[in-house]
Amino acid sequence: MDPRTWDTDEVRRYLLLGTSPPDTEGVSGVGERAMVVGSTGPFAQLAGRQALAAGGSAVDAVIATSLAQIALAAGSWVSYAGVFTMTHFLDGRTDSLSAGFATFAEEDDPASIPRQPIASGRTALVPGFMAGVQAAHRRFGRLPWADLFEPAIFVAEQGFPVGLGRANQFALRKDVLPPGFHAVEGDEFRQPDLARTLRAVAAEGAEWMYHGPWAREFVDVVRAAGGKATPADLAAYEPVWDTPVTVDFHGAQVHAVGRPNRGGVALAEALRLAEGIGDPLTDPVALRDLIGVARQSGRPGGHSDFVLAVDSYGAVAAACHSINTSLWGTTGLFAGGVSIPDAASFQQATLAKLGPGEHLPSPANPAIVLRDGVPVLASSSIGAGLHCATLQCLHAVLGLGVDIADAVRRPMFHGPDYLAGDTVVTPVQDRLQGKRFGSAWQNAVQRAREAGVSREGMWDAVLADIPQVIEDRFDSDVLRRAEELGQRLTVRPVTEPSIPRGFWGGIALGDRLVGARTPFSGGTVEGL
Repeated sequence: MDPRTWDTDEVRRYLLLGTSPPDTEGVSGVGERAMVVGSTGPFAQLAGRQALAAGGSAVDAVIATSLAQIALAAGSWVSYAGVFTMTHFLDGRTDSLSAGFATFAEEDDPASIPRQPIASGRTALVPGFMAGVQAAHRRFGRLPWADLFEPAIFVAEQGFPVGLGRANQFALRKDVLPPGFHAVEGDEFRQPDLARTLRAVAAEGAEWMYHGPWAREFVDVVRAAGGKATPADLAAYEPVWDTPVTVDFHGAQVHAVGRPNRGGVALAEALRLAEGIGDPLTDPVALRDLIGVARQSGRPGGHSDFVLAVDSYGAVAAACHSINTSLWGTTGLFAGGVSIPDAASFQQATLAKLGPGEHLPSPANPAIVLRDGVPVLASSSIGAGLHCATLQCLHAVLGLGVDIADAVRRPMFHGPDYLAGDTVVTPVQDRLQGKRFGSAWQNAVQRAREAGVSREGMWDAVLADIPQVIEDRFDSDVLRRAEELGQRLTVRPVTEPSIPRGFWGGIALGDRLVGARTPFSGGTVEGL
């Protein structure tokens, strides 16, 4: 698993792929016995493929890929102090793992936690990512834990090439990021502090981050910025294993992530409502109804990277991990080279409902689909429109019988038109300066209140007043007729970065493995 022993030209090629402009068509590929699909970081998918080739499990591939994705992102849209969610299948059993953020015991007034862009240590939360991947490895891993860190350590020590998009991200956050944490196009960005932390966690386990030196540094950094973290908060953290949420859909059984997340429940509800809906590309009634299902069953909420893997032992893993905030957040806090998210800065109402140490619910929805007890599809998604993307792709593959490679290339609708795009691909200054974000929602709420709408009916009334963002690749006549049926739409060019986009990936299992992902994220499909 040490990239220094891999083909040098291939390593460099995959690293340079990470600087390429995003594709606009989607990606697909095939494999015979094993496969990994990722949302971002081609070198990270190479790491996952190497794990599978070395005899690793699907979970090993997911972990190696996820660890490398974070190093390649420099902790911007994913973080080792973020969250991790997974659905897993092996030997006829599916399991759900949630390693979400948890609350600090001393935070007794969540309503007063500052909102972005005000920087405060009170916006931090107990991280779940590293505890989550260790829990997954202890139950389903085959390769040594330390080996899975080698690709991420390689990236942190040797650096990754900085393209124009990443250079713009560093420039955007220059007033937030610490001194020296900067790069311009053409640089090789190295993270020596992170490399030391990763080596320690590889050697000592996640305990280094929850009971050891990193935990103490995290607490010191957060408290120095006004936060309420304590060593006991990290020491008490435990991931949650649970039974997945299941739903029958067109003769298949969809197993989605379970409690305490809300994404699996939302997906199950959406699929129940979508049973029998026709093709939204040709039928305006179907388009209206599918958008209605997405709005009724799932509220917007985004995450940052997905990984899917199938191994040669019959295991399937579908995962999602995230920093759950804008790029690097707004605090600029780091511990041991690890970015500290400010995910509490916009979840005050949710936090007020939770007790000390409880996990925040997540909209992430990794799922595994079975027919007669046999896995036929792995699914996961990210982005502000992750629920919309998952619903459309599963509806196409399972409900309409569309080949997965074609499903990821179909036109899509995304989130409602009150979001300011997805933070992975959209300039974050739009959010920080208040452009677009929230104004349409606030205006619709005000109109609903003036009309005397009850609290129970507020969500439906507000959404009915806000258009759905939809790509311009749909047939114009279908769009016109859908609007005549009462569904308001905002049609935007497919390449426009302000689309509140959802990104979906899947692996179809059959006589061969077929992996695919929707456009714009940049990840690859690696089959063996």
